[in-house]
Amino acid sequence: MASEQNSQIHSVLVSGTNQGLGYHTVHQLGATPNTLVFMGARKLAAAEEARAKFAADIHPSSTVVPIQLDITDATSIKNARDFVEKYLKEKGLTGLDALVNNAAIATGTFQDVYAVNVFGTTDFTQAIRPLIKKNGAIVNVSSTMGSLHYHTQRPAPTIAYEYSSSKSALNSLTLQWAIEEEQKGSGIRVVCICPGYNATKMNGFAGTMDPSDGCKIIVQTALAKEGRSGVFINKDGDVKW
Repeated sequence: MASEQNSQIHSVLVSGTNQGLGYHTVHQLGATPNTLVFMGARKLAAAEEARAKFAADIHPSSTVVPIQLDITDATSIKNARDFVEKYLKEKGLTGLDALVNNAAIATGTFQDVYAVNVFGTTDFTQAIRPLIKKNGAIVNVSSTMGSLHYHTQRPAPTIAYEYSSSKSALNSLTLQWAIEEEQKGSGIRVVCICPGYNATKMNGFAGTMDPSDGCKIIVQTALAKEGRSGVFINKDGDVKW
């Protein structure tokens, strides 16, 4: 009976979750029946505090588990991976259904931004990849700012060298990881998502969307049992690379 119940649990690991899109993504996933959400944040106390804010909304059949995670720190990545693997085994679960790479920064030097948005995301994905189940998903939270096509449009978009180019790199990684999973025959989908221009701390709260709406496409993709791979999407459909 327990194994049958466990087979219905949808497990998701989300990085960068104590505020903004990550916070609302975990909130909505946690409110979904039969969902296990690992809530990664640089400071464990911040994740625990964030979880407390929506604890009453967590579905009785679901669980939200805060974990300390700094994707720029190799020890933190290893500890988070080991914790998730052990937790899954203790609960009789065979692996993760989805990884949501949400952790990112928008300002700083090239080294600062790439350390999180590219190198950290790559290191973390490679560490977690063995835990993702066959036919699971890797969901990369990107931005239209990373679209090369977008930068051919006029009037020209806002110039943000570090952030835009880091998201272009993430988009490229998405396509290459998708090809790799296709060649392995793993059934794992790798998807890039632009959640829109959300009013988050990253944007100085100047966005045109509420992050509780912007995160819906992330939540939907993380919960999906099937779908396309190697695609760049937003709430309205495909985004040009």
